[in-house]
Amino acid sequence: MKIPKTIYTLKSNTMFVVGLALFVMLFAVVYTPTYSLSSGEHRAVRLWYEHQNLCLPICCAIVLVATALSRTVLVITTRTGRLKEYEYLLWQVCEVAVVGLFCTLFLSLYLHEGFFSLMPRVLLAYISVALFPYTFYWLLMERIDRDRRILGAQRTIVSLRQKEVRGEVGTVRFTDEKGNVKLAVATNHVIAIESAGNYVNILYETGGRTTRYSLRNTLKGIEGLCDSHSLVRCHRSYYINLGRVKLLRKEADGVYAEIDMEGMDDIPVSKSYAAEVMQKFSER
Repeated sequence: MKIPKTIYTLKSNTMFVVGLALFVMLFAVVYTPTYSLSSGEHRAVRLWYEHQNLCLPICCAIVLVATALSRTVLVITTRTGRLKEYEYLLWQVCEVAVVGLFCTLFLSLYLHEGFFSLMPRVLLAYISVALFPYTFYWLLMERIDRDRRILGAQRTIVSLRQKEVRGEVGTVRFTDEKGNVKLAVATNHVIAIESAGNYVNILYETGGRTTRYSLRNTLKGIEGLCDSHSLVRCHRSYYINLGRVKLLRKEADGVYAEIDMEGMDDIPVSKSYAAEVMQKFSER
């Protein structure tokens, strides 16, 4: 179970501290304790009833201050690293235990009851009350974190689709016939790939100019690489990046792709590939 990233933010922890203190106060107001806090029959209950207007805000203040200190330390210590699941669980257990012990100390001094006789009952009471806000806080942070991840994924998908339309997704790493990477070019900078016997000429843009790089390989050898980066076969001697095609022009002797680079010759599109190239170009 992964800890939500929002658990570590100052804003979420501030909301939790304030919400916890308010919940404890509301719970105590609605449900005034009727359990015996000592071995004496109903003595502590009677004292609580007599002094609850003072005991209640002080106990809530203890909850607020102790939890706020704990969460402040948590935010500071997790700036450079994250807690593991069992570490965060242990932190919460210690946090609840410390708050319960401070409340026990206050009540034992104020009500003149034995600390150790009060401790089990006060801890049990506080754990029972705090269980709901702690659980609710975790589920809420998990939901917020999940929504943020979904929103981030959706934005990434939209961005990738937009880049795919413009031919900007990734980098093409051209390898020679032995599999060694010889050239890496951003996909949107690749213009075309031309066959030249045992070599292929890679035409790409750099600094606003067309550059030609000769690579010892064949079109067949880089076919899979071209397909994975949306470079389209348009001729038995050419692969082309449709993102760099300004228009497709039909002449008497065939179809030609006009490139959006000044001084770049038109690239022929053979009849066997013309329909596929036109279809993909129209989709873009």
